[in-house]
This record gives sequence, C-alpha cells and structure tokens, in this order.
Amino acid sequence: MNDTARRTPAFDSPQAAEDNRLAEEVSQRLLASGLFMPRQVQVTSSEGVIRLQGEVGSYYQKQWAQTTALRANGARHVVNEIDVAPYSGDAT
Repeated sequence: MNDTARRTPAFDSPQAAEDNRLAEEVSQRLLASGLFMPRQVQVTSSEGVIRLQGEVGSYYQKQWAQTTALRANGARHVVNEIDVAPYSGDAT
C-alpha cells in the first residue's frame, strides 16, 4: 500500500478489507495520472464513501480527483475536502 491511502482501523471484517482496497485503488489511479505527487491527496474510505483531503494547485486537479474517485469500483459517494492553492510564482 502506498503512503497516499490510509487504512481504516484494523478490523478483520470484509467491509474493512473492501474500504482498504477502495482507498488503494483510488490512490493508485491518482498517482498514475501524473497530476498528483505522492502524499499530495490523502484517500480514505468507509462503507464505500471516499474522502479526499489535501492540497492541489488547480480546480482542475480537484475535480479530476473527485471524478476518478467516483469511477472506482465500489464507490458510493465522494467527500471532496481538497483545498486549492494555486502556485503564485513568488519565491519570497
């Protein structure tokens, strides 16, 4: 499992295993897109509800992450808590 996906509590239940699988699937898809750096967006899942948290540089990235999460097999709903902080170019 990569650092982007957070495991749900370590309960030995089919739902916990499915939540872990779902969070990992979304994390892998985000990283594979090339639009996100590792650990830039944290993904958790609980009973098919995917929560996205982190900070990205554009609204396009935020929307792309949400759409990607919704397309994951088993996703019921997405809570998108990603903040957008565009790069200003100032190095001060």
